[in-house]
Amino acid sequence: MDRGRRSAPKAARGARRITVAAALLASLLTGVSQPAHAAAPTATVVDMFGRTVNDYGVKLVDWQGYLANPYVELTVKPPAGVQYPVTIDLKAEGTSRLMMDLPSQLTATGATKTLTFASASDQKVFRLAIHSKRGPGQDESYTLKLNIRDGSGTTTQQQMPIRVQQDEKTALQPSLPINFDYRYDNITGYFNEPNFRNAAEEAVKDWFRFFDMQPFDTVAAGAENNHLPGNDWQNNINVTNNAAYNGMYVFFRGIQTPYSTGYPAANGKYSTRNGQQLAGPLHRSTAMIFEYDEAGKQLFTSLADEDWYKTEIAGSVLDVHGLVMHEYGHAVAYHSDWAGMRSYVSSGGNDPDVVAYQGYPVPLDSSYHIPGDQKYWDRLSGQNGGWTHMFPTRRWMLTKLALLVAENAGWKLNRNLTPFLPPSIVTTSLPSATPGTAYSQTLQAKGGVPFYDWQVTGGSLPAGLTLDRFTGAISGTPTTAGTSSFTVQLRDYDKLSTPQTRTFQLTVGTGGGTSTNVAGSATPSASYTSPWESVAAINDGIDPPSSNDTVNKRWGTWPNTGSQWAELTWPSAQTLKSADVYFFDDADGVRLPASWKLQYWTGSAYADVPGTYPIAINSYNKVTFNPISTTRLRVALQSGQASVGLLEVKANT
Repeated sequence: MDRGRRSAPKAARGARRITVAAALLASLLTGVSQPAHAAAPTATVVDMFGRTVNDYGVKLVDWQGYLANPYVELTVKPPAGVQYPVTIDLKAEGTSRLMMDLPSQLTATGATKTLTFASASDQKVFRLAIHSKRGPGQDESYTLKLNIRDGSGTTTQQQMPIRVQQDEKTALQPSLPINFDYRYDNITGYFNEPNFRNAAEEAVKDWFRFFDMQPFDTVAAGAENNHLPGNDWQNNINVTNNAAYNGMYVFFRGIQTPYSTGYPAANGKYSTRNGQQLAGPLHRSTAMIFEYDEAGKQLFTSLADEDWYKTEIAGSVLDVHGLVMHEYGHAVAYHSDWAGMRSYVSSGGNDPDVVAYQGYPVPLDSSYHIPGDQKYWDRLSGQNGGWTHMFPTRRWMLTKLALLVAENAGWKLNRNLTPFLPPSIVTTSLPSATPGTAYSQTLQAKGGVPFYDWQVTGGSLPAGLTLDRFTGAISGTPTTAGTSSFTVQLRDYDKLSTPQTRTFQLTVGTGGGTSTNVAGSATPSASYTSPWESVAAINDGIDPPSSNDTVNKRWGTWPNTGSQWAELTWPSAQTLKSADVYFFDDADGVRLPASWKLQYWTGSAYADVPGTYPIAINSYNKVTFNPISTTRLRVALQSGQASVGLLEVKANT
């Protein structure tokens, strides 16, 4: 024995023998060994697809940030083996824009909600969403915390990530120029205050951000008549525009009583383009009347993203942006003076787009409002542009449903914006894999509500590869050479969406099958690139949804025309057999080319690639040719009626 180490006292040795004996006896009685530390009780969070999200977390989307966002619905299953009742305090933490369905609270750092469970079989559902961020931004990361307290008072904590996809990458501007006229705000002077004016203007602009409209014929100064009320609507004053305009003209006036509202000019004059009256018909001007006489309330004018939660304090604030957005809705669409809306009302709200989205007709009440009943809350966001909805916010927001209804007045919605894009799988092919070598490719999707669920529903992946249900990543190490065919199903977080499928072939080794797109390993360059576009778009690996892609990067040459080119350069020679080219065409300054061709670098000069060159919109244009070995592949374009551009180029081996 080590003489430097002392033996334990006899009493301690005796106590140890008793403890060990007791443990052995317990083991014999139970038939299992006793762990040193029991695992902490854990609640399980499940999404609508039955996926446990404890590890991956939750994904939210912030659509173009001027309307209410979709929520995700989650089910909480309490831990087993604890004393009941159990209370779980939820905290969506990291930004005041996070919110949960009522009953819940908004705070400066997130949303809180408490769930109580009577037994281990009890389950509770909650909804989680994020309020819109105004303007473009990057994706965000926050945290969902669960504080679990059982009947004995024991508490444990767990947490999971909240990922927020920001869909507005570039600023979304109104599609029409808007003239604001404040000359008649001479009763209250509300609009003289800069923050008040800014909040009101932004609320009006938010409607026009989603319309896909070109300017109208110019209305000369003094040619558009309207009327504005005095206090209590006891008298009207006749007004007219003091400046020429070719978009929309808005008269603002503040009064003291009895209510706020908006309306179009019912003067029999309608918007025209090239001398032809537009369908709707579309009124040429509108009026927004703001009333505020409620004692004890403060006018809230902030548009700061982190301030919006303060509107929850019902009865203490009057949110200028929310109120103007709602009331101006009457001016821009929700009014009996709009012929299209009168037809909508007479049909009982039986509009095909509205029914397809909401699931049934949405009538308007006698005041031309979408009813506040829960049945008529916007289906994906749980909000309705008024006081009553699923979440505690008092900031009234535009909703997808409100815009679909407003379209009946004659406006055309921009269906390229993400709230209106149906879900789709945009990946069209997969590169080959090598036996025994790690492989990773992520399937891409767009549209819908993108807390996507990916599953293989037919065929099978090559042995050694798996598909991640949350991310769409196909990864692993393939073991056997050959070509596998399999069908992938995509579901988005919208219960009414139709699942999307696509069949892929994935070749492992040299057993034939699909070619490999090597464009991603090249460096792109171009003859000229518009300052707001990017030549990096041509090989970013994103399949465009259409030639007028307003979401992803694009390469364009506006205002330059004539002969233009974009090319891919590799550090070493590539043997190419075909190429796929997707043209950029915005139906305005960038259009399809009059002609185009491929050229490759011989080492000393460019040579044309023989082949047939199609020119199709909204699809890839494929050219197949005899194998060439080169370090550079150029797409040479000759403009036609406008400038030219590309969205994606695939160079296939």
